[in-house]
Amino acid sequence: MVNFKEVAKRIANEKENMARYITEEQVRKYPEQLGPISSVLHEERVKLIGLYEELLQIDMEAALEKITQWGRETGAFCSGMGMTIDMALDELNYYREKMTDIIFDAADTKCNDLKIYHKAVLKLQRIIDQAAQSFSIAFVNHHYEMMNKARREIAELSVPVVPLEKGVAVLPLIGTIDTYRAKLLMEESLSKSSLLGVRYFIMDLSGVPVVDTMIASQIFQVLDALKLLGVNGVISGIRPEIAQTMVALGIDFSNVQTYSSLQQALENKRNF
Repeated sequence: MVNFKEVAKRIANEKENMARYITEEQVRKYPEQLGPISSVLHEERVKLIGLYEELLQIDMEAALEKITQWGRETGAFCSGMGMTIDMALDELNYYREKMTDIIFDAADTKCNDLKIYHKAVLKLQRIIDQAAQSFSIAFVNHHYEMMNKARREIAELSVPVVPLEKGVAVLPLIGTIDTYRAKLLMEESLSKSSLLGVRYFIMDLSGVPVVDTMIASQIFQVLDALKLLGVNGVISGIRPEIAQTMVALGIDFSNVQTYSSLQQALENKRNF
């Protein structure tokens, strides 16, 4: 029968060589991406092989629980290192092949019992499959978290509330305004106005190509909310083509003070 202590011993003896081989192969395939971090990844591979060495000697349930924890931690770690999921999973076959060979060599060839050998290999495969699954989930989740964080940071930069002088700030909007950006527009306008002690708030639309009913509604909501904070909100940058579009759509700006330019809005702040 297969002696798992013997298997573990042989894995321990081959740990460094196996990790070095996998590292060299992966760097050969992905030199630019993995070359600079090869030493860090080598150490992680040594740890993983040592974990396989341990898991093959304990019961399946405990082994799967431990490898799942490894996957959750390492998946996020590798994502943060800048690896791609295909690079990370590409090396699974190296572990399968190398450790399957070790199990075969450690098997009692005299008993010639393929069922016992198959059972040992099946345990290894289940552990590796669980490692791949938990690793992938953690990797993808971390990747999406980073993407969403970057998106939020970019979005925040797209609605910059800029203080001009004491009590006066301008929000220069550029580009189209989607639902997410409109939500952020409300949050940033209120929070920054409160933080900066703004009393005269200029929303400049010079860089907005089109103002439709949805955008107009969002602007009205922001100005109404600012009014509740004691902030006088006005709009600047109403170009002729935008004015024509708003009239055609029946958008009523009669209750909002508007100016054709930011300069004009600044010159008239004394009237508030």
